[in-house]
Amino acid sequence: MDSSSRSSILTGSGVNLVFALVVMSSFFSAFSVLQTASALEIVLLVLSGTAYILMGIYGFALCAASNELWIKAAYFMIQIPLGGLLVYLGRGSGFNAILLLPLAGHGVMLMSRGWLDLTNISILLSYAVSIFISKGGWQALWTEMPIFLAGQVVIVIFTQMAVDEKYARSEGEHLAERLEEANQRLRKYALQIEELAISKERNRLAREIHDGLGHYLTTVNMQIQAAQAIQDKDPQRATQALAKAQTLTQQALMDVRSSVSALRSDPAESLPLAEMIAETARSCEVSGVTAEFKMLGTPRPISPQAHLTLFRAVQEGVNNICKHAQADHAWITLDYRDEDQVQLTVQDNGKGSSTTDGGFGLLGLRERVHLLNGNLQISSADGQGLTLEIKVPE
Repeated sequence: MDSSSRSSILTGSGVNLVFALVVMSSFFSAFSVLQTASALEIVLLVLSGTAYILMGIYGFALCAASNELWIKAAYFMIQIPLGGLLVYLGRGSGFNAILLLPLAGHGVMLMSRGWLDLTNISILLSYAVSIFISKGGWQALWTEMPIFLAGQVVIVIFTQMAVDEKYARSEGEHLAERLEEANQRLRKYALQIEELAISKERNRLAREIHDGLGHYLTTVNMQIQAAQAIQDKDPQRATQALAKAQTLTQQALMDVRSSVSALRSDPAESLPLAEMIAETARSCEVSGVTAEFKMLGTPRPISPQAHLTLFRAVQEGVNNICKHAQADHAWITLDYRDEDQVQLTVQDNGKGSSTTDGGFGLLGLRERVHLLNGNLQISSADGQGLTLEIKVPE
């Protein structure tokens, strides 16, 4: 723990109060032994004692608020000689001997390890010089020094323990606050993820309903219209068209059940993709569109998501051709020749369009392809038909 961390923990009014009480007790004990002191000594004691107390309170607060080493060093360069002077004037007797000990505690709170050792050595030397001069001899020094040194060690140890305990408590509170903030962020992220998941699932179901049920209903409607148109002229073909419509309604019901149950796979996915596309292409006949299906390369297993996306793309393309293209011919190509991807092309010779934005169906198709990291391109021009090209990885 650095000195700035220590000083920021124990700098409250309690520290100042303890310092003032210790110094005042020692200060007044000095007067009890100055019965024969001169006026100059008394004045010097009062002035130096007052300066020592004020510096110990306000100077220490200044040092605690600063990270500058020279300010802290200046504080001890003033306080240690002042404390030594007070010990000398008080003859080092009674409580007067402990005047320098609060500085050992200040050193723990203000100085880093190396500077703390130097500070304590300076305090000890200041006390030793004061006792040696005031009591005049080595005998008094060797008698007083062990007691002072023991007190100094105790002050340093217990102050360090108090600083470490408060630092640990402060860190614990800080970590608890950070943990609470992290929990709040996690709850916020969890809600966002839940909302995103709900939104993605809604979009997925919307695509399934549009691409699946929409295709079947469109085809059923065309079959019924065709049956109504020829029921008088060709009852047999009308019956076949109605039977086809009934089959499509059954398939649509299966598709709706699949969407409602939120399954990714289509009920028809057990069939080969080429067979599913060929069946979808044949549904164009009722609209008078001749659809040719061609497969290039050797069919191979692909992921269920890619399987479903390509099938829905054919459905969307066929629907648009039958409803909007005013075409009489369509070409559907499924290409397996690239080892890393499968390509699907749906093309017609209809009226085309100068814009290729499309409606919800194409939007849903773009989303499907994007989720697979695939590529979708639509090219068209007025009078030149429309080409839908999709490439998806396996």
